Amino acid sequence: MLRAWRPEDSPLIRDAIDSSLAHLRPWMPWAVHEPSSVEATAALLEKFRDDFTAGRDFHYGIFTRDERAVLGGMGLHPRIGPGAIEIGYWLRETATRCGYATEAVARLTRIALEDLGLSRVEIRCDPRNTASAAVPRRLGYLHVATLEANALTPAGEPRDTMVWAQTAAELAGSSRGG
Repeated sequence: MLRAWRPEDSPLIRDAIDSSLAHLRPWMPWAVHEPSSVEATAALLEKFRDDFTAGRDFHYGIFTRDERAVLGGMGLHPRIGPGAIEIGYWLRETATRCGYATEAVARLTRIALEDLGLSRVEIRCDPRNTASAAVPRRLGYLHVATLEANALTPAGEPRDTMVWAQTAAELAGSSRGG
């Protein structure tokens, strides 16, 4: 189940993040500042809801079908220029290697390129995060660049960034796009 976050999801997301901090911290800069309180998380989810409603940024939760547990989070982030959007994602440790990220990214790719009419979707990740890099590869994204030492790890060390891209034309010609 993929849907926009609600403030009342804060206990569920807290459980997902808190149980996976060692798994998330090497890759997710926000995880360095965790754990947070349920109240602070509810306020953040309220901001996510407001941004979603206003069309500024689109954060989604990945839930079990019954919505009793959070498997992860993802978003469509308009930070790479006009006509394009970046997809970011994370999973709780126990939900990795089950296909959830691939399925959710495939859905958001279609939403961005077909429903929203954008021309390009990008996924950016640390090359050492092989599980994350496998998602765009499986979905037929093209590895268009590796930017050397352009970012910092959550620990503050320089790191490279792989840039994967898919266009509407590539999605139309691919059977792997979801």
